[in-house]
Amino acid sequence: MQLTLRPSRNRLTRGIVLAIVCLLCLSLVGGVASAQSDRTGGTVTIASDETHDGDLEVTGGDVRIEGTVDGDLTVTGGSVFVPGNVTGDLTVTAGTANVSGDVGGAITATGGTIHVREGTTVGGPADITGGTITIDGSIDGNTRLDGDSVTVGPTASIDGDLTYRADRAEIDDSATITGTVTEREDSGMGPFSDTSLPDVPDFVVTPLLGAYLFLANFLLGAILLLVAPSFSESVSDRGIDRPVVCGGVGLVSLFAAPIVLVMVFLSVIGIPLAFFASYNIIFAVWIGLVYGAFVVGTYTLSLFDRVHRWGALAVGLALVSIANALPYVGWVLVLFTLLGIGAIVRSLYDRHVRGKEDGEAPDHPDPAPPVNETR
Repeated sequence: MQLTLRPSRNRLTRGIVLAIVCLLCLSLVGGVASAQSDRTGGTVTIASDETHDGDLEVTGGDVRIEGTVDGDLTVTGGSVFVPGNVTGDLTVTAGTANVSGDVGGAITATGGTIHVREGTTVGGPADITGGTITIDGSIDGNTRLDGDSVTVGPTASIDGDLTYRADRAEIDDSATITGTVTEREDSGMGPFSDTSLPDVPDFVVTPLLGAYLFLANFLLGAILLLVAPSFSESVSDRGIDRPVVCGGVGLVSLFAAPIVLVMVFLSVIGIPLAFFASYNIIFAVWIGLVYGAFVVGTYTLSLFDRVHRWGALAVGLALVSIANALPYVGWVLVLFTLLGIGAIVRSLYDRHVRGKEDGEAPDHPDPAPPVNETR
């Protein structure tokens, strides 16, 4: 249905819609910053020519840090490879972890197989727990190793004390250790002292991560459908009706975000608003992604003459999980997010206009009908 605005209300309506778009812009700006500080995916790579300013958290099935992280780096994954440089501390939890770049601070690693390769320089202490641990690089600080198998190779250099516990240990005589070397009988880990971490295969970690992301997205989608069923249906209708327009609205919001952020920061009142938006932005972009998946799932079922909102949500999120797991198709998630955000904006706009139309009283009420008197 085509809605026509009266000229006397155009300015007010445009102002309200602009305010809605501005709030979304602030959210997208924070989302871009948050995405740069928190990256998740089946395969996550920091390219060799990329420098990330600030702390970074990465979660993925296969993680490669080939560039530079100017801050602390926290990585959780099935297979983690760090040939790049980290200026701060490095924290790794992985099935297999290989560190061959330079770490400016301390290193804390937990996993099945941990290898600090030759040529690596760690500028602080090291605390490593795993199944198989190999140290061939240089560590500037006290080092604690706890694993089933511990090897300190001939090229290793530890500027401090070495404390280790292992079922099988090999400390090469050519290794340089400036402090004392102590073998511990217990691991110092309380009731789990005899428990070693399994070597989790990559082909197991990736599906488990995908299943977790699917369930998290489905939970959010279920909440949206239950709390706001009519609005969710409106978002789906708008997205299916004009997907290109919805995607364009999301894209315009994304590009307009830096300008809006500068304008908000210019006012004292806007500074706390901008900070508040940045802390809530991941959630806003997440909603856009889930709604975008809902739109795509609804359209997919319509091709088979099926209408089922829960099925549509499951189909859309299944496509999201597949795109997230496959390399080189992560841009599909961006399209889903832009589609969802654009559909939300269009739905809010239409609801506002429809509310104004329904709530407006006539300027001159109709006179009361004449009363027929009977004499």
